[in-house]
Amino acid sequence: MAKMVHRLVLFFFTVLALPTEAQEMEHPPPPKAAPRVAVTGMSLPAPGGIMIFGATGGLGIEVARALVEQGTKVTAMVRPTSDASALVDMGVTLIEGDALSLDDVTRALSTSPLRAVISALGGRRGDYRVDIGGNKNVIDATRQLGIPRLVLVTAIGAGHGGPAAPWYIKYFMKEYFQAKTAAEITLQKSGLDYTIVRPGWLLNGEPTGTAKLSDAPEAFSWITRADLGRLIVSSIKDEATYNKALTAFDAELTSIFSVFR
Repeated sequence: MAKMVHRLVLFFFTVLALPTEAQEMEHPPPPKAAPRVAVTGMSLPAPGGIMIFGATGGLGIEVARALVEQGTKVTAMVRPTSDASALVDMGVTLIEGDALSLDDVTRALSTSPLRAVISALGGRRGDYRVDIGGNKNVIDATRQLGIPRLVLVTAIGAGHGGPAAPWYIKYFMKEYFQAKTAAEITLQKSGLDYTIVRPGWLLNGEPTGTAKLSDAPEAFSWITRADLGRLIVSSIKDEATYNKALTAFDAELTSIFSVFR
């Protein structure tokens, strides 16, 4: 009981500490995309590996773990000041760089053949430069180098996923969702074959195994980082996810009571 109360206190403290923008987010119309060359899972270059941006975060580590477990060659661009020990232990190839530098991103993507790129980039609260500028650099360099596939992680509440997010989240996190939406629009207009994955609140702990990608507009849940990492990796070759924005949804974690049981 004490543990549950402690988690509840932390949860409400986090919500109350968020930036206080009171306006409702306006959802932009669907962007017009650049011409796209269709790519199927079978046509992705088999010898290529996967590049991860945002790999030293909790989610990025789980994405790397899921890829390594499949036997995939994984490369990650990391800042010199980041703790990349977990990635080193998994045998991930590291390239130092800053996502806010287009030159760094282009260099990282040019070091070895790649069949897909995953961006789990996210800025600190109140500083969303990496969400917008960093993701734009990743998208632009991926397109310029002819890498055919990009999976972008944003959040429920971004783009046209706003209706699913609880009202208090939209109330307190307007700038956050605007930054995520900007990244989505840049990708949708790029001409790349993409998948946008929108998770709700992220949890640590063991995977439930019940999470899935959903196109239901009302879908909203908590999800473990381990489950989310596996969903992101599975989407790379899943043609049903191509050129869509999907919600990462776990039917077992739809309420705060299910999270703390």
